[in-house]
Amino acid sequence: MSTKTILITGGHGFIGSNMIHYYLNKYPDYQLVNIDYNTEAANPDNIPCPDQANRYSFHRVDIRNAYAISHLFELYDITDIIHFAAETRSQDRVGEIRLYEQTNVLGTMNLLHAAQSAWMAGPHQPNPKYAASRFHHLSLAETECGTLYSESKQRAEAMIQSFHREYGLNVVTTASPEVFGPMQQEDELVPRSIRQALEGNLVIPEQGHQRNWLFIVDLCEAVDTVFHLGEAGSRYEIDYNAGLNDRELAKHITALLNEHFPGNGSSPDRNEENGDSLHSRASPPVQKPVLGFAPFTPFKSGLRITLDWYIQKYKYADFLRRR
Repeated sequence: MSTKTILITGGHGFIGSNMIHYYLNKYPDYQLVNIDYNTEAANPDNIPCPDQANRYSFHRVDIRNAYAISHLFELYDITDIIHFAAETRSQDRVGEIRLYEQTNVLGTMNLLHAAQSAWMAGPHQPNPKYAASRFHHLSLAETECGTLYSESKQRAEAMIQSFHREYGLNVVTTASPEVFGPMQQEDELVPRSIRQALEGNLVIPEQGHQRNWLFIVDLCEAVDTVFHLGEAGSRYEIDYNAGLNDRELAKHITALLNEHFPGNGSSPDRNEENGDSLHSRASPPVQKPVLGFAPFTPFKSGLRITLDWYIQKYKYADFLRRR
């Protein structure tokens, strides 16, 4: 495997930090440069990496700052970009709504311009050294729309495609359903529901939204597959582990907790009798599926791994509070 120096944006976030761990473990020749502005969606503790100093570095950088992005290309011989950084917070929490446009669109444009300047000798003429260099963008499944966040992501994706058409920049896009797993922000639905269940106050909703869930390890595998094997200019839809409404998700969490604390609440069998079962994809995605890849982690196995991780985390947090 040839050496790469990959710039990973948003590497202190849930997806980015899992991806960094995945790449450090899988590719011993790769060097990773992580940039994150460390907003409230980031958690630097996700990546201690004390033994990877020769292969991993972090810089607190705001992708809205074009000068800072260009400076990174002066510091490092960046061969590829995997772009996760985005303003994802809900509108009532983000404060300045222009942050969606500034971060998700302007920030992406800054990265594209820096990559184009470093990798391209001219339109559709890559520098020989960077002939294989690639810009990989994580986008949203087609079903997610109608918010300032999703609209800004759509504009960013259209701009990425224009850089491919007009300048020949090697870009690929991976579209993901909702993702869950260890190290996710605690205000997201799965970790929030786990915490409420552990505290005994999880309310089982009447129905709730129907969501397609993908386990984080499966997402990393899919992104890795497209990054290495995807066709330049293509957009790939990642399949999902399971489709559930919020009621079904809550019942699966409480059922798994019963395995830790027998006798509490309803049993997994009773969930099935009530019709709360997992739904697999009924039809193929409209966009290209990820080449030769399908999610391999059963939903319940991924949820159990996630539950165990948060149980250990919250036990440790409670211990610290009691000291």
